[in-house]
Amino acid sequence: MMYNYIKEKKYFQRNAAIALWNLGDSANVSDLATAMKDTEELVRGYAAWALGKIGGRSAKQILEENMSRETSESVKTEIREALQKMI
Repeated sequence: MMYNYIKEKKYFQRNAAIALWNLGDSANVSDLATAMKDTEELVRGYAAWALGKIGGRSAKQILEENMSRETSESVKTEIREALQKMI
């Protein structure tokens, strides 16, 4: 298990999204917007979660824009939940 964690970049990217949320700084929204375009579903899901936690107009706009092009149902769920928390 630890080997996969070290080998696969997606786990580090997921942890980065969590760390950006922990910082709570809206300046990190642009980095999370980039993560929303990642090929890994895990990364996009955590980026959506973090955007929802940080909140703000920019985060909401990024989530809304990505909802229409997202193909993963689990990421769509994260986006919907994040948007609901922002209302």
